[in-house]
Amino acid sequence: MARESGVEHRYVSQSNGLKSLCLFGAMLLFWPGLSRAAFQENLWGARPASLAGAFTALADDANAPVYNPAGISLTTNNEITLMYARLYSGLKLYAGDNDTSRLGLGFFSYVPQIAEKRFGSYGFSWTNFTATNLYREDTFSLTVADSYQFDQLSVRPILSYGANVKLLRRSFSTDVRTDQDAVFQNGRDSTAFTFDVGLIAQPRFSLLPGLKIGMAAQNVTEPDIGLASTDRVPARYSFGLAYEDRRFRYFNPAIDVSRRRGRTLVSAAWEGWVAGDTLALRLGGNADQLAGGIGYRFRLSRQVTVGLDYSIQWPFNVEGTDGTHRVSITTNF
Repeated sequence: MARESGVEHRYVSQSNGLKSLCLFGAMLLFWPGLSRAAFQENLWGARPASLAGAFTALADDANAPVYNPAGISLTTNNEITLMYARLYSGLKLYAGDNDTSRLGLGFFSYVPQIAEKRFGSYGFSWTNFTATNLYREDTFSLTVADSYQFDQLSVRPILSYGANVKLLRRSFSTDVRTDQDAVFQNGRDSTAFTFDVGLIAQPRFSLLPGLKIGMAAQNVTEPDIGLASTDRVPARYSFGLAYEDRRFRYFNPAIDVSRRRGRTLVSAAWEGWVAGDTLALRLGGNADQLAGGIGYRFRLSRQVTVGLDYSIQWPFNVEGTDGTHRVSITTNF
């Protein structure tokens, strides 16, 4: 896919199968700079998506594994988050004959608190992209992270570090017209392993006590996920700055600079909490899209807090869509 924060969709080689060709043709119409690469979607979780992905330094919850694995060391409770998204609502993609294909995202992440973090922090996550009747991508990740506080320094800065080990799997749906395509002679699915690494520094300067600096490298090995030919998942590198101060919860800005396949993308965002950390308002944007969203937190019991998050993205490079809507539910316990 052409755009980094869009679907940046997926390589399907030319074949005699109308089903694959219909999707590929539709993608060419909607994403003119189509690149042949899988696993391009990077906006997982409604909260980070409403910030246009400016989350490398801000990562501090169960969304962290897919942005910066170091961030899970900043969580303070057991946390589970689930997200669903319908991409580019209002658009219809046809999968041959009279079948239509819907583009959807699913995301699950669990960050437990084990032995009071004496052995670090751990997380498990799963992401899914589906073009119904056509194509599917799944990523399964194990995240390990820890933090070190420099007590010998007066301001006691904190450095968090983490890594993901990931299994990537892609699969195609075929029919009688595509079963014989040379692309699928060795199977309709493929898998590969890769890893991510990340850092978050909190220098705790007296003038900027809430400053956070984040760095992450994703899909470092650029694994080959192709079927009949090489199709490497591109590495992505990001650097972010964010500011979070408990005294100024209504002003939490963030900026990310990311690079993938020779393209640099700058994303800026703002998150503000009001009504006693109950309601969050969010805005974000970059060269590909404008984003926004809200979040609501409430206490279900003394030990359990539930968060509901909603985001919408308006792409600049896709016409005829009502945008992409994401909904997340997060539980802390």
